[in-house]
Amino acid sequence: MKKESVMRRNLIKSKYRDSRTDSLLNVNLSSSIRSQVSVFIIIAVVLVAVSGVALFVTKDANRPDDSRFFSQLNSKPEFSNIRSAILSCRDTSVKASLDTIGIQGGYSDKPQKYIDLGWTFIPYYYMEGKYAFPNLAFIEKELGKQIDKDFTKCIDNLEFENFAIENTISKTKAIIKRSEVSVKIDMPISIKKEDGTVVSEDMKNAPTIINSSLFEIIEISGYITESHKNDSKMICVTCLADMAEERDLYVNSFTLVNNSVLYVISENHTSDEPYSFEFLNKYPEPELVDITIPSVPVAPNAAG
Repeated sequence: MKKESVMRRNLIKSKYRDSRTDSLLNVNLSSSIRSQVSVFIIIAVVLVAVSGVALFVTKDANRPDDSRFFSQLNSKPEFSNIRSAILSCRDTSVKASLDTIGIQGGYSDKPQKYIDLGWTFIPYYYMEGKYAFPNLAFIEKELGKQIDKDFTKCIDNLEFENFAIENTISKTKAIIKRSEVSVKIDMPISIKKEDGTVVSEDMKNAPTIINSSLFEIIEISGYITESHKNDSKMICVTCLADMAEERDLYVNSFTLVNNSVLYVISENHTSDEPYSFEFLNKYPEPELVDITIPSVPVAPNAAG
């Protein structure tokens, strides 16, 4: 896992430079070459997201919460490794879930309209006049749901000689705020030793807060999609450029062969690894036009 994490970070850093260039959003049917490149970009981003999960450092303000977690275990040296493993599961699960929610446009489970890539999916926010943009509260619930999946799987895979770890169904509450995401996993855990000793604690005593631009990214994605309600052929390019600049975000778009446009909103300042959020909009063919967006911060695409 550690080796995979290092390789993953090196791959991303070698392909992701911090630069700002102008972007042309062509909301029209592109050539087959560009379409293939777009698909490769999607696959590359997804592979990076699912290839491995690295441990990450939570904000210093959360350290006191960890010290209160498993107070009974702190007084029993033989439980220290188990405590560390459980907290590592928490950290890796939260990070993995944020990555998944980003690639899947705010969804843990598949929505009604999406493109299926086999190992993941990308949702449609706009499809020929119909809107399916998930609001902040919905994405918070989906993030909590995804953390429940990843954390439970991680705990179930823990094995310690002479110890048995038992847990109940996890109920995670995620709150997406400006510049951060707070997570509280509500899961009672019991650790049983062969001699009959039982230690019970609850993960809700170990909340965590991490740096994240997910709130700001959702604002941008909402603006792009909601702007079609006024005129599906136009986007206020100055507004979009200003929003991206103010939030230190990058905006890329890639036209696909089925009149769909893939939007990728990304940032590389909240952690050691860049973060991407993806969604699709599909336009009726009569409405396809060229939309030029000058001076929008754009991340170099991974295929280049």
